[in-house]
Amino acid sequence: MKYGVMEGFRMHHSQTEYGLKQSGERTFLFPMAEELGFHGVELGIGLDYREDPLWTGQGGARQAIKLEARRTGVEAASICLHLLNYDENSPASGNAEHREAGREIIRNAVEACAHIGASVILVPFFGTAALKSDKQTQHLIDEMRALSVAAEERGVCLALETSLEAPQLVRVIESIGSDHVKVYFDTGNTASKGYDVTREITALGGLIAQVHVKDHPSRTLGEGVIDFVGAIAALEDTGFDGYLVLETPSLDDSVAAAPSNLAYLRRVVEGR
Repeated sequence: MKYGVMEGFRMHHSQTEYGLKQSGERTFLFPMAEELGFHGVELGIGLDYREDPLWTGQGGARQAIKLEARRTGVEAASICLHLLNYDENSPASGNAEHREAGREIIRNAVEACAHIGASVILVPFFGTAALKSDKQTQHLIDEMRALSVAAEERGVCLALETSLEAPQLVRVIESIGSDHVKVYFDTGNTASKGYDVTREITALGGLIAQVHVKDHPSRTLGEGVIDFVGAIAALEDTGFDGYLVLETPSLDDSVAAAPSNLAYLRRVVEGR
C-alpha cells in the first residue's frame, strides 16, 4: 500500500489556499510531501474550478505538476472533485442542465489526470448532491456509464464516494459495468453513518480504488472508534494495494498533524 495526503495538509488558511490555486502554485506540495514521508498527493478542485488552472489546463500548471512529481518521486495520486457535492454540479441531479455541468467537470478532470499522471478521480455525492432517491441513483448510473468511455481511453478510474451501504453500492457499480468506475472508500464517513467499517470493506471486495483515512469522531487517528487494524486487514484480504490517503484535519498545525497521523497509519499497516 502507498501513503497519500490531501493537498490541504499544508495549511488551514482558506484565503491563502485560494490564492495558491489561482496562481497554479501547487508544485511546492510535492517536496513537502516527500519530506514528510508521503508517496503521493491528492489534489482538489472546488467551486472556483473555472479559474483553477489544474481544471482549465491553462498556464502550464499541469505540466509543472507532472515535472515536480517526477523530480521528487511523489505522485499526483488523484484529484478530488469537491464541487460535485453541490446539486448544480452533480451528474446525479434531477436537473438536466446540472447533469451536463457535472459531465463537463468530470471530462476536464479526466484530461487533467491524464496530463499530470494521476489515475483516480474522486466523484463524491454528499451535501446537496447526496443520493436520496432511486431516480438520482439511476442518473448516476447512466452518467457514469457514459463517462466511463473517456475514463477508459485516458486510463483513469472514476471512484464514487457516497453514503450508500456496500450492497447497494455494489449493485450500482455492477449496473454501470465498467472496470474504470469503482469506489472511493472513506473510513470516517462510513463509521459516521453507523456502518461497520470492516464489514463494508469486505462486502465491497475488489471494487475499492482508493481510501480516505480518518477516524470518528476524533480528529486524530487512533483516538476514535474505528478498528484500523481490522480495516487494514480487510483491505489486504480484498487484494487492495493502492493509496491510503489521509483526510485528517489539520488542527492548529497542519504540517505537524500530517506526519503524526502518517506515523500511526504506518504502525498499523507495517507493524501488524
